Amino acid sequence: VITNTGFISSEVQINGKTVLSVQLVNEIKDLDDVVVVGYATVKRKDLTGSVSSVTAKQLKDVPMAATAQALQGRLAGVQITSTDGAPGSEMLIRVRGGGSITQDVAPLYIVDGVQVEDALSTLSLQDIASIDVLKDATTTAIYGARGANGVVIITTKGGKVEKSQVSYNGSMGFKKMPKYYEV
Repeated sequence: VITNTGFISSEVQINGKTVLSVQLVNEIKDLDDVVVVGYATVKRKDLTGSVSSVTAKQLKDVPMAATAQALQGRLAGVQITSTDGAPGSEMLIRVRGGGSITQDVAPLYIVDGVQVEDALSTLSLQDIASIDVLKDATTTAIYGARGANGVVIITTKGGKVEKSQVSYNGSMGFKKMPKYYEV
């Protein structure tokens, strides 16, 4: 019996043969909204965990320099704040709150299946296809202790085989403190 994920099982008689040639047939299923959670896929309606999602369509025309800034207010239960309010300051992302004084409470970032440190500061908004945030404690069953602070799963648009083309998408902003106050 020969099986593989995504294919219909095939049963072949050996009958003393030394070489077998087997062709597996794709198992085609109708899929609605599917959420990929760690090593499994679950229909969105059957998902019991807490997930927030944002797609490229929702981020398309946001004129922000930083990806984390564009996500502010778009993911329920996810806190995205600036460290000190200064222009260009680092953005802090908290999925499950601050649970430690001495340890890092940043979420785990998974970009196209690969763990990346602080992925939102290195990715461009135009490269992101979707962002799913796993917020509940069951993520530790999938990603281990590192997933205890939440998991941000980023799917990029990826490369396509097409003719080369050049496009430009630019925006400009200016930030300045209008008045300094004596403290």
